[in-house]
Formats: sequence, C-alpha cells, structure tokens
Amino acid sequence: MSGSWLRSIFLASAPALLILAILHYQESLSTGIVLLLVLAVLFGASIAVRRRLSAEEVVMRRLNRLTAEAQTQLDALSYKAAVADRIIASLPHPIFFLDRERRVVRANTVARVLVDSDLIGRDIADGLRDPTLLSAIDRVIDGQGSQTVELVLPVPVETEFIVRVEPVDPPPGTPPGRDAPVVLIDMQDITALRRSERMRVDFVANVSHELRTPLTSLTGFIETLRGPARDDAVARDHFLAIMQEQSERMFRLISDLLSLSRIELEEHSRPQEQVNIPDLLRRLIELLSQKAEKVSVKIITDWPDDLPPVRGDSDQLFQVFQNLLDNALKYGAKGDAVTITAKLNERRRLVVEITDQGAGIPPEHLPRLTERFYRVDAARSRELGGTGLGLAIVKHILNRHRGRLTVTSKVGKGSTFGVILPVAATTQGATTRPKNAFISDSKAGTPDTI
Repeated sequence: MSGSWLRSIFLASAPALLILAILHYQESLSTGIVLLLVLAVLFGASIAVRRRLSAEEVVMRRLNRLTAEAQTQLDALSYKAAVADRIIASLPHPIFFLDRERRVVRANTVARVLVDSDLIGRDIADGLRDPTLLSAIDRVIDGQGSQTVELVLPVPVETEFIVRVEPVDPPPGTPPGRDAPVVLIDMQDITALRRSERMRVDFVANVSHELRTPLTSLTGFIETLRGPARDDAVARDHFLAIMQEQSERMFRLISDLLSLSRIELEEHSRPQEQVNIPDLLRRLIELLSQKAEKVSVKIITDWPDDLPPVRGDSDQLFQVFQNLLDNALKYGAKGDAVTITAKLNERRRLVVEITDQGAGIPPEHLPRLTERFYRVDAARSRELGGTGLGLAIVKHILNRHRGRLTVTSKVGKGSTFGVILPVAATTQGATTRPKNAFISDSKAGTPDTI
C-alpha cells in the first residue's frame, strides 16, 4: 500500500484515535467505549478508502478519455499522412522533396523510375545533374522564392520537362532537423506538347511551300501571257496547259487537307454500317482500269467468295484502297502487275494486301510514311501529282475503323501495303503484326497529330 493511501486512512481515523488516546490517559476506558472507538476508526478508514477509490476512478476515466482522444487524433493524422503519401505516389509526374542539404527526403513512384534508382537520403545531383536545375534548388533553399526551369533528359529517350522548384513550409510542430522537407520539385513532361508545336510549325511551313510553288508558277505565266506572249497562240496554249496542271495540283492539295481535317474530327466516332469489301474493290478496279491500262499494269485479284463484311464507312474505305491502289499504279514498275488479295487471318480479321513490283522503299523511310507531306522521292511524287497526304489520310481513316496499316518492302522487289480490319460480327482484339512489317498506327511510327 502506498504512502498516500496510509496518509488518507490516518487522517480519516485521527479523531477517533485521539479520543482513544485521551481516555486511555485518564484511565476511563470501558469495553463499550473501546468498541465504539474501534468502529469509528474502521468507519473513518472505510470512508477514506472509498473516497480514494472514487478519486482514482475519476482520474482513470479522465486518463482513458484523454488517451482515446489522443489515439483518435493520432489515427486521423496517420490516415491523412497515408492519403497524402498515396496521392503523391499516384501523381503522373515526378515529385521530389528535399531537405536543406539537398538530400531527397521523399520521391513518388514516377520519380524513382525517372532516375532509375532510389535517391532517398542522397543528394538530388546523384540522379539529376543539370546545373540549371541544381542552381534553382540552391536559390530556393537560400530563400529566394519559387523557381521554374526547363530540363531536357537525353536518355533513354529525349524528354523535355518544365520543372517547378517550390519552398515547403513544414507542418506546425515539426521538429527542426536535416530530414525536414524544405523544397518541392515538380517535373511536368512537355515532350508531346513541344512535339505538337514543332509539327504545327512544320505543317504550316509545308502547306505554305506546297501552295507557294504552283502559285508562283501561275503568277509568272499570267505576267507572261499579259506581256510578251499576249499574241503568241502556241505559247499561250502551252502556258495555259501548265497553269491548268498547277491549279489542279492546288485543288488536290486543298481537297486532301479538307478531307484529312474532316476525318480527324470523326476519328473517335466508330462507323456502324456494314461494308462488303470485295464489292468495293471491284468498283475501285473498274474506276482505275483506264489508268492501269495507260501504264501497262495488270491488276490481279485473289479472294474467296465468302468473305464477311466489315464494320465501316464505305466512302472512307473506298478512299483508303483508292489511295493505296493509285500509289501502286504510280510507283510500280510499268508493264508489271499489281496484285490485290483479301482473306481472313487467324484472328478472324479481314486482311487486304496490295502488292506492286516497283522499286521498293528503303527501310529507313518506313516509319515516316504516314507523316503529312513526307515523301520518299519528293520530286517524283510532285511529278506524278502526289500531295504527300495520301497515307496520312489512310492512317487516320483506319484509326477510326480500329484497323491497321502494314507495310513490307524490299528495295528492287516492290512493296506490299496491307489493311487489317475487324469484321462486322466480331469483337476480337487486334491482330498480330506480320514479320518484318511496319505498323502505321498511333502506337508506331512518328506521331503526326496536329
């Protein structure tokens, strides 16, 4: 029993003990008086014990309540910390927290992947060595406020970032120490934005160039016809023929640009009608038969009679195969054959292939074939009336149809352009890639969205 307990019992029993001591001193004690005084002592002790127990119970209840409140607050803080950690970890761009010594205190998952190592407890310079970024971090640590810098990481693939370096105020009650975060680094990937900007600039430059050339010719011929060749019938007819050719070239270019713009607007809306591809190909061959005869090229077809229809837009699919067959007739060897085949592959997707026997395409050009205005042989393309937009149109139409364009080519042997389309009644996934084939879709080749 503790001293405080004994003290409480003694104080409660003191009056009775005092009386007992006085009576004993006067020798006037009797048995009854002794019993009464003993009962008084015991009663006082019991009262003292009860009061003591009641006081301790009140204290315990208060202590338990305070403990419960503290645990609730601790759980709330732990939950908030866990939520904050999860939010930071799930952010799509790299995040670093640094202390005053420029050591990494925390980094999210994307940041760890970016530097390909765990920088926790190490200087940020071990992962990001850009002097401009490190200077910005030092300025923030020195109290110079927020900083924004541009950062280019050349490997493994060149990536451009806008990096914001912000000072961090520690939460109230945070003990001072070298591990307390004082700097936040937020890296936003702007590679796609910058690429889009460059492509937009290139697109405007290409369109300007493609239109300027025929317009310059037209202007020159008009000045000639109004001047020296005013009365020269032969020169006039010659110049008018060239002017018509140049105006037709501009018309084709503008038509293709409008067509491409219209297709891009509809690209996310999948067509719903059913299209019979063999019937479409027969109409196309009939349309281009005179052009094939003119270049002495025979069109050979091979497909079964029971091919299922595909889900698509018949006008757009007609444009796809028209562009591909027209290219085969233009760039295939004169006097040879162009072969068109159609079949179902192992995943029940319709595969249409157009094969020519021309000069072929060098492999370094294959990834860029569907870029706007990209030409393997620019001079020959313009000579044959090409705008440089045909395969870009093909790609975007096939994207809308959830299809793919494959290209296989061998220099000196010819090229095969394949179109893979899902049939109308199936929901199977994408087909496998043919061996040594370039897949021209949004996941392969150079992006050309403007």
